[in-house]
Amino acid sequence: MSRVRTACFELASIAGVAAACALPAYAQYPGHVDEAKQQNGTHLRATAILEYTGDLGKIKESRLVPIVIWDGMQYQPGGLYLAQPAPLAVLSGTQYELETAGKPKGFFNIKDSEDLAGLWIGVGSFEAPPAPKPRASPAKSGHTYEVRDVDPDKPHFAHRPADEQNQAGPAGTEASSGGAGSGAGTGAQNAPPVDPDRPTLHPRPSGSDSGSSGAGSGPSSSSQPDTDTDRPTFHRRSNASGEVASAQPAIDPDRPHLGYTAPVDQSKLDKPTALFGLPPDMNQMAGISDDRAGDTESLVFTWSNPDDENKMKTALETIAQQAIVPPATAAATTTKTASAAHRRAHAPGAPAPPALADEDFRCYSLSFGGGATMVLTAHSTGTPMKYVTIVAQPDFYGQPKVLLKQVTSDNALDIAPRYRLVDAVDTEGNGRADLIFELRGQTYRQFAIYRIAGGTATQVFETQPTAN
Repeated sequence: MSRVRTACFELASIAGVAAACALPAYAQYPGHVDEAKQQNGTHLRATAILEYTGDLGKIKESRLVPIVIWDGMQYQPGGLYLAQPAPLAVLSGTQYELETAGKPKGFFNIKDSEDLAGLWIGVGSFEAPPAPKPRASPAKSGHTYEVRDVDPDKPHFAHRPADEQNQAGPAGTEASSGGAGSGAGTGAQNAPPVDPDRPTLHPRPSGSDSGSSGAGSGPSSSSQPDTDTDRPTFHRRSNASGEVASAQPAIDPDRPHLGYTAPVDQSKLDKPTALFGLPPDMNQMAGISDDRAGDTESLVFTWSNPDDENKMKTALETIAQQAIVPPATAAATTTKTASAAHRRAHAPGAPAPPALADEDFRCYSLSFGGGATMVLTAHSTGTPMKYVTIVAQPDFYGQPKVLLKQVTSDNALDIAPRYRLVDAVDTEGNGRADLIFELRGQTYRQFAIYRIAGGTATQVFETQPTAN
């Protein structure tokens, strides 16, 4: 036998032994399987921004702007993903959970979608969060319970504690005095609980065969096209009867038609009030639509010492003031030929730092147990107005380390837009939040997602610019 044939024979033997060893592992029962944790199908997580006027409980005008969809591998544009013609993120019946720094504030249910010059928005209504259920107080039975000292280290056989036997009632007493029947009852009580997810064999019921439906059944005469059951959907809200709201495209009430009678569907269509433009009293709130419910944690960073928070805010204000302060004029500089005494006597006083208006200082903990991530946005009071945005983290010595600094003015908004912080949102559902900014220019705006990791701020997604 040649060496090649001998090597092939040895490899085949090893592969056969490995396959034989692997078979029993696949044949074993794996135990309880949590179906919620199985990654079956396409898991989508949509992030949108709710823009509204008025209070959240009494919204006057509102619109939901889709930002991004995480498909498990990469970001997809929320305003274009699976558009037929409306994108999947704003289909009728989709429900978004509104959040503020990770804490739920209610729901927004989409009833209709509209295309505003290439920007798809969702219009709907706000739904308050459900009230927490009160804890049921334990019923008072009137019995007096005796507390007994039990030594957990005392050796004993497996038995039913005496307290449980006394509380078993007449049925347990009768079973214990039933002779042979007591053994069966004790064995059933001591048996481990049955796993409801353990696979079992069931006989095929009679009459379930497709051919047993009778000769008169025949094929269906319906000519409707088959529905794609594999198309992914977001969290859908059911109505009072338990049926999911229809995902049919919106009906345009201004669409021309023949005849003078308005169709019934258009006359009964509920058109919520949509928000247009950028009013000065507009509020913004992030929303998440995910069919897999998860625990939400607050993203607000809690300082161990309130003085540290004030110290960091003052330090960021100084950095912002230095970023927008006008350059020193030539008159303020001294000549080299002047004497030191003359320079000290005629030295101009330090200019007062510029005042900041509309300050917004927030501190986040973007991951569980993570440090502080501070964001300060403000603008000056002079003309032209200057806007500044600072993102920083404390360093080893307790000083703010600037990760992102954006400065612009009214004269340069089309070149360098103004960064307005929306909120910190977990866009991927992995327990790590990112910062969402609105980049507002003079005639356009867009949204951007920044990831804070490794001491740097990196832009990971940006929407297409749209007209204001």
